[in-house]
Amino acid sequence: PRGQRVNTANEYCEPCASEPVPYEWMYLGFMVLVVVYFNMEILTRFLDKSCGECNVKSTSKWICITLTETLVAAFLTLLLSDPHGSFTLNGCGVKSFLDWYSVFQNPTEKFIDTIYCESEVVYPLFSIVYKFLGFCLVTMLLTRSWYKPTVFTTSSVYATLYFIPAIALIHGILCGVIYYSFPYLCVTGSLILTAILMAEHLETYDDIKENVRKAEFMSQIAMYWLLHLYGIMSIVTYNDLSYWYLLLTPLPSVFYIVTLPFSLPIVLTMNDEIADGGVG
Repeated sequence: PRGQRVNTANEYCEPCASEPVPYEWMYLGFMVLVVVYFNMEILTRFLDKSCGECNVKSTSKWICITLTETLVAAFLTLLLSDPHGSFTLNGCGVKSFLDWYSVFQNPTEKFIDTIYCESEVVYPLFSIVYKFLGFCLVTMLLTRSWYKPTVFTTSSVYATLYFIPAIALIHGILCGVIYYSFPYLCVTGSLILTAILMAEHLETYDDIKENVRKAEFMSQIAMYWLLHLYGIMSIVTYNDLSYWYLLLTPLPSVFYIVTLPFSLPIVLTMNDEIADGGVG
């Protein structure tokens, strides 16, 4: 049954009463981060379209509202999960990759009739994500219905109604893959996003001084550093490594800045020379 696991000693099903291990908490945290990331993308995309260059106060307000919606959804999910009314969870744990796909482990009687008795072996790591996504929709609709309809509020609601079901679908199909690969997704994603951001804003050392004074640039760098830190911390936790590895968090940014003079392709330099008439 759901929420129970077979005791190997007596072969009886017993309720799962153990707390999730740190890595499992980090997996749940990653799913929250995915929602936060997509909400921030929607925020920046549709807020710019609706009001052009919005002031800092307006942008900060919507960032706080979006984060509050997600955090309230996360707290409600924990409070309404077993044990009810607390910020802890009772779980069965994850022992193997196949635990995530119990539907493919139904026994076959005499190799003819399949007995459909699958349950959530990794309880509650599978179902709790859907509960959280549902609460995200509810908190968003309740919060934004209080505001006057604008291009931003309407577009952001419609966009959220698309991406949350998409996350639910991907989680249903690739939950086991995500569970074991999310630390590397965090690290790889932060590397790519950092490289794109710096390629767009930094061409010389003078650009560094200019962009350091910009709150938008520094906030994006801080977000990518936190994502990188989260990925490294997850890898360290799962493999029981030294926490000194966390010091590698700023390494990609430092490496990019140090190698900045060598990062411009020679093709661009040749094109500039051709445009100036320096090459025959």
